Amino acid sequence: MFKPFLVSLIAMGLPIAASACDLPAERPSFTDVQEKPDFDTATFAVLVAQSIGDRYMGYAVTLRGENGRIIAQVNHGYARTPCESGGEQRFNGRTEAAIGSVSKVLTAATVINRAETLQSVSLDDRFQDYLPRRWQGELDTSLQPVTLRNLLQHRAGFAKSGKTIWDHAFTLQERYQLGAETYIVRAQNIATGANACVPEPVTKRCYANTSFALWNVSAASLVPTKWAQIEDGFAPGEITYDSYLQVHAYNRYRDIVEKTLFEPVGVTGGCNTFSDPARGALYYNGPMDEAGTDRTEVGKPCAIGGWFLSTRALSKVVHRIVSTREVVNDNHELMFSADDDRLVFASRPRTNDGRAVSHNGSRWGGQATAEVVVFPNGFVAAAIANSRPANEGVGLRKALIDGYNAARGPS
Repeated sequence: MFKPFLVSLIAMGLPIAASACDLPAERPSFTDVQEKPDFDTATFAVLVAQSIGDRYMGYAVTLRGENGRIIAQVNHGYARTPCESGGEQRFNGRTEAAIGSVSKVLTAATVINRAETLQSVSLDDRFQDYLPRRWQGELDTSLQPVTLRNLLQHRAGFAKSGKTIWDHAFTLQERYQLGAETYIVRAQNIATGANACVPEPVTKRCYANTSFALWNVSAASLVPTKWAQIEDGFAPGEITYDSYLQVHAYNRYRDIVEKTLFEPVGVTGGCNTFSDPARGALYYNGPMDEAGTDRTEVGKPCAIGGWFLSTRALSKVVHRIVSTREVVNDNHELMFSADDDRLVFASRPRTNDGRAVSHNGSRWGGQATAEVVVFPNGFVAAAIANSRPANEGVGLRKALIDGYNAARGPS
């Protein structure tokens, strides 16, 4: 299976790094399924494996049924290649790797839970009230009507990207001070011919990382006494006030996620803090690399895209949020709705029996890729890969959707 793919790359003129070690002609593969009425799990697993093929150095897919049990597991390729000094390690459903922006699902569920369980907090409160005290007075007037719910809906008025044609990447503080950023980012869109994605606040959806970066800070400040102590504890020195607050906010956020989402279901994960070489994940520029790069950032606080999870762990956590009211209750339907008022989920792909909701993520320029899909029948699929994909073939989301449609049959 691997040799024809290699030949096709050579024919396309793509560079292949020379090395003293050559990868084996066949990638290790494994599939396991549990029979289920009205859903052909074997077809799902076979089609997913065939669709993705050798497009990634390594990947895993875990599909959980409506009762939370794993009904299909697909593993393929390497977490560490045989050419690595540490030796071969196969990629499987327990391999922990970066999930990128899929972390936003965890962020949102956690803070919704805080808003629903604290009597003094509502998702319809202005998010300005949950910013650090110094930040509250610096917030642009265009953002003052924006609520916590608007942040979740990506309707806060932030542009998708904080970079400009002058290659200046705005800090979080600059972005909330600029508000809708119309005079800079719209100018960029006009100059590059891109479609503008800078709505006025509280109007159309515009996916933006800034919305969820601010949710991290809001999550921390939803513990008022603790957060006030953190603010008062700042002392001028090597770290700036803004950096000090973000470090503490991310650490508080990590603690809340672990206690609210992970511990109740026995899940563990990393957050930029791997120190054990056996746990550290390697990432590859493409499926042909013999050796990868360790991108772990030991000691760095947990940002919204900083989680390392396995497909088994990710699917287990998301399934609990979907199938119970233990985490999200009052806003449960909105979180998994397929309409424009949905919370968190960026995409709503169509399936044979309705619409799914999904979220993808990547880190380090695409070397780490992840996808989580909640299907109309309550199934949850998680996929994680550790390299950029090859140039041909379908991506993770389409493979999962196509496999689901075929296994589900005509509606």
